[in-house]
Amino acid sequence: MKKLCAVLALLLVSCANPYAQFYRGLPDARQMPAYEPVSGDLHIYSTDNVERDQLALMRRGYLPIGQASFNAAANKVTEAQLREQARKVGAHVVLVASKYTHTMSGVVPLVMPQTTTSYSTGTATAYGAGGVVNVYGSGTTTTYGTQTMMMPYTVTHADFSALFLAKTRGRVGIIPQPVDDETRKRLETNAGIQVLVVAEDSPAFQADVLSGDVVLSVGGDTVQSVENYYQLLNKYAGQTVSFRLDRNGKTVEKHIEIRPYSKKAAP
Repeated sequence: MKKLCAVLALLLVSCANPYAQFYRGLPDARQMPAYEPVSGDLHIYSTDNVERDQLALMRRGYLPIGQASFNAAANKVTEAQLREQARKVGAHVVLVASKYTHTMSGVVPLVMPQTTTSYSTGTATAYGAGGVVNVYGSGTTTTYGTQTMMMPYTVTHADFSALFLAKTRGRVGIIPQPVDDETRKRLETNAGIQVLVVAEDSPAFQADVLSGDVVLSVGGDTVQSVENYYQLLNKYAGQTVSFRLDRNGKTVEKHIEIRPYSKKAAP
């Protein structure tokens, strides 16, 4: 195996798992307080639009936990490697994409042992006082050496990306993002967070909170930022409180349950 890896290294191919080598994100999503163990096999989806499909999965309660991006020889990237990394980090779903980039061709020297053996036989006649004696014999000669062979190769390379997601049970079901500058100007305030996604069957979903709404306050407290929003969820965990929203210039009030968690709060 070591010799095989050495040869592959000459072809710019690594024996390491690239999904693990280039992974950036949570080392183990199972440590998240909102993590939900899910029975069944890992779901792998091929995508040509990661952003679109990521949002669709987030609406179903899956949160991104990490990603891996790299360029590699296509025939050295396997589904088994992907599944191995998904198991390691606790992912339930992976979005994968690949795009051809280039082909490398050439030759690589491969030194092979070469051993040759020659055989010889002979006879001899000896004369003496006792008469004539015929002697027969044989022998072998072994020569050790090496032979260099030039091995041609062609390797197709591609850009690979994988987004790992895990099933979660959020306290409210709102995935927030900072408010854009145009909306800040319209509202004439720097406060608030914008709803990026509402998870299905969550308290926010049942209360008809919509993607694009701006959350201005929670429980009467002004929401200053995304970080402050999570702090307010911690403050009011286990209660049903008022969420004051801006929806396209109209003020909307929703009463939403904030589900508690036994560990550190999650979205």
